[in-house]
Amino acid sequence: MSYALAQMDRILANLIRFGRIHAVDLDAGTATVDFDGELVSDLEWAKDRAGEDRSWNGGYSKGEQVVVLSPSGDLSQGVIAFALSQTTFPNAGTNENPKHIYADGTVVEYDKVKHTLLIDATESDGHVVIKCDTAKIESKTSIILDTPNTICTGNLSVANSLSVGAEGGGTATLKGNVVLSDGTLTHNGKNIGESHKHDGVQAGDSNTGGVI
Repeated sequence: MSYALAQMDRILANLIRFGRIHAVDLDAGTATVDFDGELVSDLEWAKDRAGEDRSWNGGYSKGEQVVVLSPSGDLSQGVIAFALSQTTFPNAGTNENPKHIYADGTVVEYDKVKHTLLIDATESDGHVVIKCDTAKIESKTSIILDTPNTICTGNLSVANSLSVGAEGGGTATLKGNVVLSDGTLTHNGKNIGESHKHDGVQAGDSNTGGVI
C-alpha cells in the first residue's frame, strides 16, 4: 500500500472512533480517551447548549464508552459526541420513560403512563432545593406532604379551613399569643367565644355553671 493510501486509510479510520474515558479534567471541561491503549487527552465533549444559554453534564465517568468525531481524521482535534451503554454501565431504563440515574443513586424519571414526574434522592440521602423570589404550586385536587415533620420558618397564611389531626385525633400545640378576630370559637359544638353563655348563672358574684 502506498503512503498516500495508508494516510487516507488512517484518516478514514479516525473520523469516527469508539473509546473509553480514561480521565476527566472538570476545570478545563476536557477528557482523556483511551482508544485501545492509545491515550488522547484534552478532548472537549459536546454540550446541549453553549451560548448565552449553557448546559453542563458534570463530565463523564471513568470507563464510560464514548464516540469521538475527529475532523480530517486528526484525533487530537476530536470532540466527544456522545456516550454508548455497555455491560459495565447498562441502559438507565428498559421502558419508554425518560430516566436519568446519577452516580450517587439519585433518579429523575417521567412516567408516561401515570403522567408522573419522579425525583428520588432517598438512596443518596439527598436534598431537593428550589430557590426563587416567588414560588407557586397549582394542583387541581390536592397536595400531600408525606413526612414526619413539616417546618415553616416564616409566616403562614391559610385562606380557607384548617384541619388538624385525622380520625382518632391529633394534637395542636400553640406557643405564644393566640389572637382570634371575627367568627366564633367552638369546642365540641359549643360556643366558647366572647358571645358564649352559661346556664345556672345569676348576675353578681355567683359561680358559673357549664357552657350552654
